[in-house]
Amino acid sequence: MYKAIKIGDKEVPMLSVASVDIYYKRIFREDPLSIMTSKTADDGEKTRVAFGMGFIMAKVAELKDRKEIMALTFDDYIEWLDQFSYGDYVGAAAEIIAVYYGQKVPTAKEKN
Repeated sequence: MYKAIKIGDKEVPMLSVASVDIYYKRIFREDPLSIMTSKTADDGEKTRVAFGMGFIMAKVAELKDRKEIMALTFDDYIEWLDQFSYGDYVGAAAEIIAVYYGQKVPTAKEKN
C-alpha cells in the first residue's frame, strides 16, 4: 500500500510491502508484528515500533534499489527521525500503522 502522510509540515511518501518486516528486523533486531499484537506491550513500545516502521516504509518508497535499503542502519534512522518534532511524529503514528496494516494483516490470534 502506498500513501503520502503528513508529519508536521512535511509530506512523507510511505510504501508498505511484504519485505518491510524483514528490513525492520534487520535494523532494529526485533519483530514489529509481535510487539504490535502483544497484550503486554505498552503504548510507548508500540509508538517506538511505529516510528521505526515509518522510517522503513519511507525508505522503501524513496529508494528503488533493494541493496540501498539493505544497507540502512540505526544511525540512518536517527538522522531521518531528527527532521521531525516528537509531537508531530507521535501524532502521525496511527496513520503510519494504518499504512503498514494496509499491506499486512496480523496473524496472531487472541489467547483466552
